[in-house]
Amino acid sequence: MAAFIPFKLSLLLSLLSNIGFLPETSKNDVGIFPPTCNRIECPSFDLIEVGNGYEIRRYNSTIWVTTSPIQDISLVEATRTGFL
Repeated sequence: MAAFIPFKLSLLLSLLSNIGFLPETSKNDVGIFPPTCNRIECPSFDLIEVGNGYEIRRYNSTIWVTTSPIQDISLVEATRTGFL
């Protein structure tokens, strides 16, 4: 009986997505920045091509950051070591 639960859940999600209760990506969203770009720095890029529902972008150079291996098993300590 427990194997039947994932089937029922996938059937429910399938029905809801066809009815329109789940959000869809719009084809008109090309060129619109994600909400995080209003709060944090977004990478700059050049538009190479704009098509029907897509963009081809060339991003500028990146900056890579490294840290020594983290031996601690704690996620909190690893986050402090790696990002603070």
